[in-house]
Amino acid sequence: MSNLITRGRAIQNLNDRATTSNENATLDVLIPAVSRAIENYCWRTFAITSYDELYPGHNRLELVLRHYPIASVERLAYAPSPVMRVTNNSASNQRATVKVTSTGLELIRVASGTSTTNTINFSDQATLSALATAVTALGNGWSASVIDSVHNLRASADLRALQGALHAKDVDAELKLHTQELSSFHVDADRGLLTRGDGAGFDGGLHSWRIVYRAGYSSVPDEIQEACAQWVAQLFWLTKRDPGLASEAIPGSVSRTPTRDMPTTVKILLGPYRNWRV
Repeated sequence: MSNLITRGRAIQNLNDRATTSNENATLDVLIPAVSRAIENYCWRTFAITSYDELYPGHNRLELVLRHYPIASVERLAYAPSPVMRVTNNSASNQRATVKVTSTGLELIRVASGTSTTNTINFSDQATLSALATAVTALGNGWSASVIDSVHNLRASADLRALQGALHAKDVDAELKLHTQELSSFHVDADRGLLTRGDGAGFDGGLHSWRIVYRAGYSSVPDEIQEACAQWVAQLFWLTKRDPGLASEAIPGSVSRTPTRDMPTTVKILLGPYRNWRV
């Protein structure tokens, strides 16, 4: 996550105050904190970010992505199918599991209460065939095979995390990969919608569709910057007061109650950008 505004933008909402080094340090703490608070409130990341997500098939004509506006779609794959089997059949081991991480395979075996973990990186074993060979080369009961030779040269990195930890002691743990690619689709970037080029619906069960895409704004919208600057300014001035002070009054002269919640104007500015989740 990146900051929604710079220190200079924050100072604009402080009447272009000539800040001291201590005040600059305060702003440098407040800006990222408020940026995170705004993104949490809006349920979204504003900067362009890469996503690799799974979606269920629901037989509807539109697939609604979790993040928008869409900047680009890198991959749209479907039909998750078992492509590799991993097992451990050593009588010395009482437990064995395998799991897919974002960078490779993690194989864990437990023998007489002692756990041993082996990690195989996708970057070292680029294909499924090479990955299976590397698993078997570990010994200690480990073995692996590609289920169908048609998948031998598929990229090992296309095995999507998270899978596992799958039980592999004396049974086949099957690792899945989305084996089909959708070649024709349409993108409604502003609303975050995908439709199939053939007019069919997005069918299948849980995790049937894997979407790799980038979404967000190339520059933070002005309303978001203003909301962030206003909130930072409020918190900045609070640091100038007694933090334990709830209110103060001089009879017949002045009464003050420091604002401690999100300012109303900030909520108004953020309203159109807030995602609503059920």
